[in-house]
Amino acid sequence: MHNNKGKANISAIIISIVIVVILGGLTAFWIFMTPGYISRDKAVANYFTAISNEDKNLYKNTCYSKKWQDNYSGNSAGIGIDAAIDMTYEFQSGATYGDTEITVLQNLDKEYADKMTDVLKSVYGADIHVSTISKVNFTVKTTFEGEKESSGTLTRYVYKTGGKWFFLADPEVIVLLDLAG
Repeated sequence: MHNNKGKANISAIIISIVIVVILGGLTAFWIFMTPGYISRDKAVANYFTAISNEDKNLYKNTCYSKKWQDNYSGNSAGIGIDAAIDMTYEFQSGATYGDTEITVLQNLDKEYADKMTDVLKSVYGADIHVSTISKVNFTVKTTFEGEKESSGTLTRYVYKTGGKWFFLADPEVIVLLDLAG
């Protein structure tokens, strides 16, 4: 009888280890393999990395949740996500950006997140729940033709959906949320 109790304890330990490994794998997949970031800082920094390197995949994963990427073709301009990113890069003058430093993070009222959820549904047909929008003040160093200068303080916005942060770069959403001021 005592031997069965030992086997039961070993079985419980093995089952616990398997559960922890599975949960760890799922967490790692969520963190590393799905778009978005756990921190707002990383979303801002990676936006500028994507712009500097004209990295379309990094731009998509920094600015658009998977669901939004999948539903982007329904936008009011009638262009797909790749064409929209190409238009963004046309305004890029060859400058590179780095040394992003966040100076202020401020969550906006819940009404902005609710309104963004509604805008995404009406413009893109994507049922994406936005839980938070934050105002981010930061500085970034710009290098153009070998000259490096500070941007001064800039204000942009990040949003959170599905537990991850994204840089809010979509001009139509920014205008509809009245954040372009």
